[in-house]
Amino acid sequence: MPISSPFSRAAIAACILLSACAAGPGGSTPAPLAQPHLAASNPALGAFLAARYADSVSDPARAARYYAAALKQDPTNAQLAEQGFMAGVLSGSPEAVQLAPRLPGNALAALLRGNQAAMAGHYALAAKFFNALPPDQLAAMIEPLLLAWTQFGQGNEQGALNTLGPAFTESAFGAVYVLNAALIADAAGDTKSATQLYAAVSVDSPNLRLAQILASWYARQGEASQAQAVLAALVAAHPDLTIALPQLEKQISAPVISTPVEGLAEAYLTLAASLSQPQAAFLRVVFLRFALQLRPDLSAARLLLANTQVNGNDPSYTPSSVQMQNAIATLAPIQPADPLYGPAALQQASLLASLGQTDQAVALLDGMIANQPGNAGLLAAAGDIRRNAGQCQQALPYYQKAIALAGNPPPPDAWALYFDRGICEDQTGNWSTAEPDIELALKLSPDQPYVLNYLGYSWALHNENLDQAKAMLTKAAGLDPNDGAVLDSLGFVELKRGNTKQGLALLIQAVQLTPDNAEVNAHLGDAFWQAGQPLQAGYQWDRALNLNPDPKLKAALEAKLSQYFSPHAP
Repeated sequence: MPISSPFSRAAIAACILLSACAAGPGGSTPAPLAQPHLAASNPALGAFLAARYADSVSDPARAARYYAAALKQDPTNAQLAEQGFMAGVLSGSPEAVQLAPRLPGNALAALLRGNQAAMAGHYALAAKFFNALPPDQLAAMIEPLLLAWTQFGQGNEQGALNTLGPAFTESAFGAVYVLNAALIADAAGDTKSATQLYAAVSVDSPNLRLAQILASWYARQGEASQAQAVLAALVAAHPDLTIALPQLEKQISAPVISTPVEGLAEAYLTLAASLSQPQAAFLRVVFLRFALQLRPDLSAARLLLANTQVNGNDPSYTPSSVQMQNAIATLAPIQPADPLYGPAALQQASLLASLGQTDQAVALLDGMIANQPGNAGLLAAAGDIRRNAGQCQQALPYYQKAIALAGNPPPPDAWALYFDRGICEDQTGNWSTAEPDIELALKLSPDQPYVLNYLGYSWALHNENLDQAKAMLTKAAGLDPNDGAVLDSLGFVELKRGNTKQGLALLIQAVQLTPDNAEVNAHLGDAFWQAGQPLQAGYQWDRALNLNPDPKLKAALEAKLSQYFSPHAP
């Protein structure tokens, strides 16, 4: 049975970052850049091809370096300069700053140059760059925010608020403008305006950064209970973020924005957080890179950028190792004293585990567990990483401690702890110990298809409770009819019950849903054999053998093929 299970807790936590302040339009990805026509004799050709390959595997930092190398060989090539600039922006590489002055008509180059001017304290010059943006959707979206913060940098708070005011209700990003106006008034010490503006910020869907901003405001106004209520609402909506609570509370009175440059970084961050549509991923990365250019310690931007780098909002997407390594590098600068270190470290641990670096991932979690020994979520996450790596014996102590913290009687949401501990007990050869845990998981959450599947299949595997197993798996199939693992288990049970025709039909469906799963293909081979179709059985067993089965299944398949299809088979 391929184990059908929920996403690991670490993976879930990695995706709980910043929900959008506004659900605005997605923005657009720029048109594809024109490709330079480089002759075979051009010494820049090799570096250019290497850069294009790096682009194709989502490695913009490497691409930026190769484009820079190509430009050294062909320094007047405008198309190379533009492509090198884009790779530099997407990777946060210094090449982008060097190339921006060569691209006078490029909107992103104008933004970057405006950022550089602001960082040097030249806010009037920054405003000139921002005002020079071409009159398109990008400018309409971001220009008011950037101009407002440059006005604030020149000491004109009221002018900044007047710039943002018209966009409060007219724009799809109205909530973003209101929040930035509140931050400007707050940074200016204008308590009256800040109070009104913060009150207008929607908190219907609390998210990490917004909670941090509002809690800081209330705490600095002496409203400690309101500040705590904001953080409590955040944790209630996203329980995995309990990990961030101690540091958030410790630094609750620190202002979120102190300078105009920090405000510009926040403007880019709030816009990026609002670009939730898949087609807006390019702009999201650009805005987050600009935010980190202005403020490298803006950890919320690092969290959102890392999540974007691995397409974390799409659970069906499998990021490449390069994308995961880039995300880890994005998160690495976040230090333990940072209020957002906990979510960042949990996200790093999940990425390290996905890269097969199990010990490093668990070591990172162990460090957090040492500081928060009562955090059952951290213990469970460490257990999940060990279990998913096939290290069940090492996972069990983490689950034991997490279950002890859950209380007695356990709450309904503890079902996953008992289920995962039961899986590990079963995998280590202790079915008699595992069975009560999995039954308790089912009692705590009777409609979990994962638990129904595992228990029903396990009973069939042990030739126990076959009728009850069929009922469970039929229920699981009804809950998730497109889960190949469940149909595989149900077909296996039917074979065990002697219902070959029904089992064969179900297993054919299971293979159609999960064609590359070795165990499902092996079961279909068993069904063909039981149905008296040896040639089809041999084909499926051979196919399963070529799908990287685990050692136990591999040995069983080789034995069947040897017994029934060797030259000396009876």
